[in-house]
Amino acid sequence: MEAPAIQPVRGTRDVLPPRRGAERALELRLHQAFALYGYQPIDTPVLEPAELFLRKHGEAIAGRMYTFSYWNRQLCLRPEFTASVIRAYLNHLQDRPLPLRVQYAGPTFRYERPQEEHHRQWTEIGAECVGASGPAADAEILALARQGLEAAGVTQASFVVGHLGAVLELLAQLGIEGRGQALVVAAMEQLAHSPTTAPEVIERLVGLIGPGRVTAGEEEGELAGLLQSFGSEATAEIAADLLERANLSLDGGARSPEEIVGRLVRKARQEDPRPNIERAVAFVQELRELAGPPDEALPKLKELLARWQLDDAPVRDVERSLHYFSSYFPEPVAIRVDLSFARGLRYYTGLVFEINDSEGYQIGGGGRYDDLVRSLGGKEAVPACGFAFGLERLAAASEREGNLPASDCAPSVLVAPLADDDCPLASRLAGELRQADITVEMDLRFRGLKGDLQHADKAGVPLLLIIGERERVEGVAALRDLRRFEDARIPLAEVTAAVRARLENVP
Repeated sequence: MEAPAIQPVRGTRDVLPPRRGAERALELRLHQAFALYGYQPIDTPVLEPAELFLRKHGEAIAGRMYTFSYWNRQLCLRPEFTASVIRAYLNHLQDRPLPLRVQYAGPTFRYERPQEEHHRQWTEIGAECVGASGPAADAEILALARQGLEAAGVTQASFVVGHLGAVLELLAQLGIEGRGQALVVAAMEQLAHSPTTAPEVIERLVGLIGPGRVTAGEEEGELAGLLQSFGSEATAEIAADLLERANLSLDGGARSPEEIVGRLVRKARQEDPRPNIERAVAFVQELRELAGPPDEALPKLKELLARWQLDDAPVRDVERSLHYFSSYFPEPVAIRVDLSFARGLRYYTGLVFEINDSEGYQIGGGGRYDDLVRSLGGKEAVPACGFAFGLERLAAASEREGNLPASDCAPSVLVAPLADDDCPLASRLAGELRQADITVEMDLRFRGLKGDLQHADKAGVPLLLIIGERERVEGVAALRDLRRFEDARIPLAEVTAAVRARLENVP
């Protein structure tokens, strides 16, 4: 019996030639584009401590990471680069002058439902600017992303630009703190895509943020009753003791049992958050309704913030960033300003953006994350911003516009010895062409002239260099240009110059 074929892990893929060569050529173009702005390459391990990403994203990402325990250490495959870059900055680069500009490319992994052009393993390619704050730095990151699009030949992409400042300020004014703010920001993405789900979102947020008691007029919950009878400290001790007596373990999470019990007690003391959550959701929906091109959206957003008695600094930040951004390029780019847009990630603190191709696929995004350095162990806050493309989606967008670069490994010449005795001369000529940086494939199967012509045509090799007994005797090589259907007999000393001339004179 034949052994069954082994398939790749679901959500991963084999990238075959010439596609891998084309994606690598695109990666090189992006590297060169980022280098023009002074961004130097950095690389980080694929294997990282799981805590690194739990600190950045919170427990929401825990179920989407590839984690495992090895020698009592919780490790994971890198789900994205930003946290790894900041860890490397804290470990090795704090003595460098700021801002620190770095770029990266490499595989990343997340356990998500595989989609078209988005897999569980993909290549992230992007850049981070550490140590610069304000609209000028945000504009540089936007410009860097635009430069990458131009390098990829993607001309029909559009930007969605938001800012978390207004929403976070309102949530703080409404008394919604830390975790509650994170939950609301995470829900903004659902509200943006499905506005009719607002009642469902409100109910879910009330359940997650609200107190551990039933509604007014009904019998109070057990924790609320304990609070009234014994106070906060005694209630926490009683709750912890009851859990211990019931042999219920709280291990395995990011918080200690004491922290969990303390949070439950605080939750029981809270007033009903529904009115504030309803106000927050209504505000997010108003922001969504005003989304549009900058010249239309920005004045209306300033009026809205004034009506809600909120500082319009976020709008002014976006306005200045986009003004600076427009100065980088002569041609405008499609931009939609949407302050309800949050990318579903709480660690962003200011301007955020997303890039979509002509088919509506998200091909990149980023933003400002001024609190991340401190949350990962820095002694003080360091401003930072960055962005990344998904290389595979960017390549697909480039291909749809007919601009995906050719494989950087595609051979330009097929050197074809017709018999064993022709191999030494053929090998010498192939070596001379390679010394001149011309990519050469050599026939190792002695297919004969007809077979070599068929192979070159099928493989897309433009030039065929034939060496047979007659060519050896005459001291020439037979050169066939398969694009022009022309033949020439070239003296051996002139082969390299003749091949280069043919390749440079593309029809």
